[in-house]
Amino acid sequence: MSSRINWIDSVFFLNSPTYKFLSYKIMIRNYLKIIIRNGFRQPFFTFTNLIGLAVGLAACWFLAVYFFHEKNFDSFVPDADKIAAVGIEIKDANTEGLTTNTPPPLGLRISADYPEIEMTARTFNLGEVLVKRDVQGSQPLIFNESNAMAVDSTFLKLFGFEMIAGNADALNNPLSLVITEEIAQKYFGNEAAVGQSISVNDRLFTVTGVMKNLPSASTLRFGFLLPTKSFGVIERFAWSWIWLQMDTWAKFKTPIDENTIAKMEAKFPEMVKKYAPSAFARIGQNFEEKIKNGDKYNIKLLPLNQLHLSYPSLISRLETLGDGEQVEMFGIIGIIILLLACINFINLSTARSMKRAKEVGVRKALGSSRGSLIRQFLVESSLMSFAAFALATLLVNLALPLFNQLTQIEFSIDSLYRMDVMVVMLTLPILTGLIAGLYPAIYLSKFTALKSSTNSNAGVGAFATVRSGLVVFQFSISLILMLGSFVVYRQLTFAQNSKQGLNKDNVLIINNVRHLESNAARETFRQNLLQIPEIKQVTHSSFLPSMGSFGDFYEPEQGNQSSPVIKDLPISSFLTDEYFVPTLKLEIIAGRNFRDNSTSDSASVIINEAAVKTIGWKNPIGKWLRYPGNQNQRFQVIGVMKDFHLASVRTAIEPVAIFHKSSKTYQTWGSYMAVQYLPNTEKTIIEKVSNIWKSAAPSVPFEYDFLDTAFARLYKSESQTASVILVFTCLALFIGCLGLFALATFTAEKRTKEIGIRKVLGASVASITALLSKDFLKLVGVAIVVASPIAYFIMDKWLQNFVYRIEVSWWMFVLAGLTITLIALFTVSFQAIRASLMNPVKSLKTE
Repeated sequence: MSSRINWIDSVFFLNSPTYKFLSYKIMIRNYLKIIIRNGFRQPFFTFTNLIGLAVGLAACWFLAVYFFHEKNFDSFVPDADKIAAVGIEIKDANTEGLTTNTPPPLGLRISADYPEIEMTARTFNLGEVLVKRDVQGSQPLIFNESNAMAVDSTFLKLFGFEMIAGNADALNNPLSLVITEEIAQKYFGNEAAVGQSISVNDRLFTVTGVMKNLPSASTLRFGFLLPTKSFGVIERFAWSWIWLQMDTWAKFKTPIDENTIAKMEAKFPEMVKKYAPSAFARIGQNFEEKIKNGDKYNIKLLPLNQLHLSYPSLISRLETLGDGEQVEMFGIIGIIILLLACINFINLSTARSMKRAKEVGVRKALGSSRGSLIRQFLVESSLMSFAAFALATLLVNLALPLFNQLTQIEFSIDSLYRMDVMVVMLTLPILTGLIAGLYPAIYLSKFTALKSSTNSNAGVGAFATVRSGLVVFQFSISLILMLGSFVVYRQLTFAQNSKQGLNKDNVLIINNVRHLESNAARETFRQNLLQIPEIKQVTHSSFLPSMGSFGDFYEPEQGNQSSPVIKDLPISSFLTDEYFVPTLKLEIIAGRNFRDNSTSDSASVIINEAAVKTIGWKNPIGKWLRYPGNQNQRFQVIGVMKDFHLASVRTAIEPVAIFHKSSKTYQTWGSYMAVQYLPNTEKTIIEKVSNIWKSAAPSVPFEYDFLDTAFARLYKSESQTASVILVFTCLALFIGCLGLFALATFTAEKRTKEIGIRKVLGASVASITALLSKDFLKLVGVAIVVASPIAYFIMDKWLQNFVYRIEVSWWMFVLAGLTITLIALFTVSFQAIRASLMNPVKSLKTE
């Protein structure tokens, strides 16, 4: 009876949760012992596995941080799903595109006419402003600021930005001012800012609110908010549907979706038809006729939560807009880097598992089931994967400053551990462990105890085939990244170093010349600069190439030409002097430049080749342009310039004109001087020019730039892409070579006796090295063949984003192929030479 009770107790115990828990605990402990034992037996393979996977996880981690940062732009804004930027799909003559540049009446009209819209707000970029705060008992604080905007009083309510002091009504008064906490600290330190005064362009404003600093993932960036009521230029153009100088934002009463947007956009043509024609008629244009002839003026809604990445061709003053394709590409690169690391992990796991065939046989003979063996391999690979994750955690914390420098975004430590990033990063080690352990586990566990125990090379052929395929994949990806990095760098170099039709070298730009308030003061300053021996020429201009221009529509006159000319021409122009052409070394190919010291050219204009071609003039010299925007002012063409780039080589050269400043044809905020100086005199020039500026404008800080630097900034996106691809190409090659080196070591160990026999029979070090290297080099050769057409397709597609671009040539593939072959050869031959130099006696004794 007692034995029966004991037997029943035993059955219950064996099926109890306690027993199962103890069994799993013992099992895990045994697995850990095996992992540690194998790690110490093969430290090189263990270290290689950990480092390769940790680097892959760290790279993926960083790119996940960047990916989610870009994808979550403006998510901090309350009711972001109800807000949209208002845009215009515009087509006029040869100009066509989608823009957020909108006219002053648009926002007021849609908020008044459509009950679906709760409110609208307009913003007006003020460019650079001079900000001054008088401090009792000390020198005033004076700075040039480029982060000021004029906004409607509804702006703070619409976006719901968090206020530290004041409230959403802080901009109701014309001379009120809202600043961010960063600006408050800059100008007021620890003092309370609200109620104090700041001068902006010599007008006194009172601080009525302080806003919390905007996060880096904000489409709108500013430090100062001033009421639109304080800027007469906005009121002067309140009638105009042509003056596209404002951004307009709309907040709906309910969340918006594609259906809402489609319904609203279908209503807008009636509004445009009602209000726009009179504005166009005011400048002598028939709006209805233009629309009938194929022109467009369609109001569009661009949801705020899609604005950052979804409109790659958007024409906008918003400088924070991203590139959705680039973000997707970086995400793919992150996955690829992790995949390469996983391939290393799988390759080395399968290579090491071959040595464990006997262990599998013994375990099967002792009664282990196939399921328990599979479980053991999966647990081991998962634990190894999490060990790599722990190492990756250390790497990302240490490398965060370098990543910030690479992306030009200030990510904090908290950014690494935000919820969406951590969901991905905690999932990856689990998936990696399963993927890496599953194949060897399933394959090895299917052998019988006898086969596993008697043949340590069981399954070697199958594993070798898989490993070869994975090596080909690794080096194919590495080659594609290498070619991509090379092509992006070449295109970037081409864009930055091409002459672009003007001289951008050795040209100093002086900002804020508008603070020299009269023409006489500006001319005196220019003459004083010319007294500096190192300066060759100086020009004053409203804008400069790469730094903006004034855009408007002009009407070319038919004259006596028989063939018809275009009726309306959009022109980007500069209001400048007779020194603009020689300073920038523009080439006049027909006619002449403005005359020296003459106001007779106030009705003259110089246009570029693109303008002549677009207009359709055969003999442009002497022809006339009419400017409806300034009471039909007429300008006679006196010269034709060779085409030059105003912006990046992504876009085609557009029609350009230069007007003499004496024409006073329009007014702009822009006012710059360009100084051409002798090479290698930058330091001297800056010091001397600064001294002259202090005498001319003592209350205005001296700020300068260089024209070549300004052009280089146009390629910030391409430069960042090139840097990221280069870094991750190096990581891909590092991971690939790490795996190749480990596999070469494994191959050499397997063929130790063969190497010893060959050496005894007289084989040279070179022949043994060649024997061990050729199989791997064949795989690299296959990778080159596979990767080349894929790389060509990807790079050719990327280059299509540029109107002016390099050609993808055959020699690039040859160079990349030779480079990757030499890297692989060096990696493999190092271990091969080491193996071939071993004492053959020792090799033949090895079991």
